[in-house]
Amino acid sequence: VRGWTIQLCLISLLVPFLSAAVDLFARCRRRGIALRPALRAYRARLLFWLLVGAFFELFALTGVWPQGEARPLDPSSDAASSWPFAGLVGFAALSGLAWLAARKPLVPRRRATGEEELAGHTAALLALGLVALLVVATNPFALVFLLPSLHAWLWLPQVRESGQAVRFGVLLAGLAGPLLLVGSFAVRFGLGLDSPWYLAELVAVGYVGLMPFVLALAWAAAGAQLLALTTGRYAPYPSRRELPRGPVRELVRRTILTILRIRAQRRAAPRDQRALEE
Repeated sequence: VRGWTIQLCLISLLVPFLSAAVDLFARCRRRGIALRPALRAYRARLLFWLLVGAFFELFALTGVWPQGEARPLDPSSDAASSWPFAGLVGFAALSGLAWLAARKPLVPRRRATGEEELAGHTAALLALGLVALLVVATNPFALVFLLPSLHAWLWLPQVRESGQAVRFGVLLAGLAGPLLLVGSFAVRFGLGLDSPWYLAELVAVGYVGLMPFVLALAWAAAGAQLLALTTGRYAPYPSRRELPRGPVRELVRRTILTILRIRAQRRAAPRDQRALEE
């Protein structure tokens, strides 16, 4: 079978998902469901995952991760199975701090309505559709790892009222593609539990390019939004008036208020003194 026929088959499997996602978007628009807060919620998650990816690349540039030429590592070498635990702890700490800063607008302050949850699903599915089109433009063969999540997660808006087991089952079914990738390295190359780190090393040494890495992060952001919807922890992005102040803004606000209060006390002191003398 020629390669272009396999690519054509994989691309054709995108048609049902894209048709349903676009139709869902059109129905939301006709019903007047606001999609902007849901898209902003996805944007916040995407920025967090991009920041995590930037931390990973920074660690790679500074030599925290193993260095090498932009070629596949020998699976039987020590580099393929040695985990830099000190670097991973630092990476996890930075990622955790980034999440603490990014999660504030995403914390639910009330239970989301049915329309808001539908908008959250629509925004995540539209993002997955864009990721799929970019995968087609870069490497159509990689769709084999993406298609399970597209076709499984398309059912999440339909099972919103179902039991928790059904919703989690549909969500986990969408992870079949990444599990296939990790399992292939674990079994074919005998890496076992070291296969996730081996894949990360392929990114660190530059064998996996920047575009596939960014697309994987965008896919993870969509999965994170769908996970929040499945667990009942989703909240649309707040408006400007409802947006909580970040730590920097809060520090600046408190500093300015303190300065104004001190100035007001200094201005009031001479007046009080004259009043006492009179």
